[in-house]
Amino acid sequence: MKRRSGSSVVHAAGWLFADLLLVITVIALGGQWTAPTTADRADGEPSASPAPAVSASPTPSPRVSAAQPGLDPDSEEFDVRGDAPGLLAREAAAVRDIRDEVAKGISAYPGKRAALVIIWGTAGSCRTCPVTDNASRDYARAIGALLPSVSATFFPAYHEEIIRGYRNTSGDRERGQATIELFFLRQ
Repeated sequence: MKRRSGSSVVHAAGWLFADLLLVITVIALGGQWTAPTTADRADGEPSASPAPAVSASPTPSPRVSAAQPGLDPDSEEFDVRGDAPGLLAREAAAVRDIRDEVAKGISAYPGKRAALVIIWGTAGSCRTCPVTDNASRDYARAIGALLPSVSATFFPAYHEEIIRGYRNTSGDRERGQATIELFFLRQ
């Protein structure tokens, strides 16, 4: 019997749909997990405490207040300026200059600790080259890798998901300029 050529596409689409349905199911089930209460015993068995009384009137769900811990959605930012090609080449003077600029910038936030850092870099691949996407992104990432060495108590350990480098080629920034955007934890 001869197979139709279109059946493989339908077959693949069916498996894709099944996989997506499985992912949605896993996410839905994972979202229903609740943390164990203090009423649960250490051995994992539920305690013999009575169940809470059911009220005829619904209780309002708690709202997130500004006092609850978490990531503050309002960010702070400051600019640094440096020798982008020098930093990418790991030249000591360029590294020192960026560290000094960052230390000066974070001095405005005493007692705080950054939870998420986004760096917007603007750079060319050489000192006279035009600004490019790749050089700007690499410059921002190089600055990000230096941040924990400036202040380990202010910046989290370097990880690309927490300290992110992006390019800023919008044209409103000078070559070698980077904007460091800081998101703090609410306390």
